[in-house]
Amino acid sequence: MYLISYIYYKGTWATPFDAMLTKEDIFNVDDNNKVAVQMMNMEDTFDSYYDQAINTSVLHLPFNSTYSMLLMLPDDMATLESTICPRHITKWLKWMRQRRYDVFIPKFSIKTSYTLNDVLISMGMTDMFSDLADLSGISEGHKLAVSDVVHQATLDVDEAGATAAAATGIGITLMSFQSIPVLKFNRPFMVTIVERITENILFLGKIINPKI
Repeated sequence: MYLISYIYYKGTWATPFDAMLTKEDIFNVDDNNKVAVQMMNMEDTFDSYYDQAINTSVLHLPFNSTYSMLLMLPDDMATLESTICPRHITKWLKWMRQRRYDVFIPKFSIKTSYTLNDVLISMGMTDMFSDLADLSGISEGHKLAVSDVVHQATLDVDEAGATAAAATGIGITLMSFQSIPVLKFNRPFMVTIVERITENILFLGKIINPKI
């Protein structure tokens, strides 16, 4: 028997990307590995924030709803991963300011699956995996216990929006031939989908290689 919790979200950008501007570009997976990606591009006014405490650039992309995607481009991924918490979301949404950028974001599709047994046990939920399990509320006459808790999540991002089912250097640079700063997500970054009113997080993940 499987007990499944399923969340599906499909969001359309408030301002879609122009597919005619999507070009092949290079994404720096790490110092030694690069992959070719389809890089979306848009020059517009965006809400953004640079968190100096964790050296991370944050870009806000709203959907045609109360949901938004936040893209986080850190100088060091390990620092962001070990530090990020709901308080950061609250701070970023509060202190973001509008500025015109030339933004580049790769199209990507990610899918992951992992078991939560060890996580739940470490939180104290041990009985449901043992003979002490009491699942009588969903079973009559049968002794049941939970064998595995599996979580799977997918996220697809393209010019129209996002569908979710639950090289190194400075991210913002000023190009010498133009006055508009460039924010280019061409190295590992994190992404979250949040509901702006409640600030609840629907999805949180990281993009190490957009081709995988």
